[in-house]
Amino acid sequence: MEDKSTRRKRRKKYFLRALAAAAGIVILGILMFGLEYTALMWNKFFGPRKESVRRTVFKATRSYNEAKLQDLTRYRLQYLRATTEEEKNALASTIRHQFAEYDENKLPPELRDFLRNIKYGG
Repeated sequence: MEDKSTRRKRRKKYFLRALAAAAGIVILGILMFGLEYTALMWNKFFGPRKESVRRTVFKATRSYNEAKLQDLTRYRLQYLRATTEEEKNALASTIRHQFAEYDENKLPPELRDFLRNIKYGG
């Protein structure tokens, strides 16, 4: 049989271990929350810059520029075939919207002139 002193020591030891385990879990939770918060702040700062670079690279790709060229060619053909002013105005509005930020210098001369005429008149 154990005496009271030994039982008390053993209970105290189990209590301290349980307390240490609970404290470890709390500290681990705080650490995980802190790391997640740091990652969010990191993305908040670097995310827009990363997206800007990604978009710039995308706009410089051959496939993007060829697609824009094909779109403008198709719009030009539709514009030339349009019979009413309403159709032409609707197409001109679409073209202005689609090519608002596109670099006109990447287009062949006839399409460049067409786009400038649609965007700026004249």
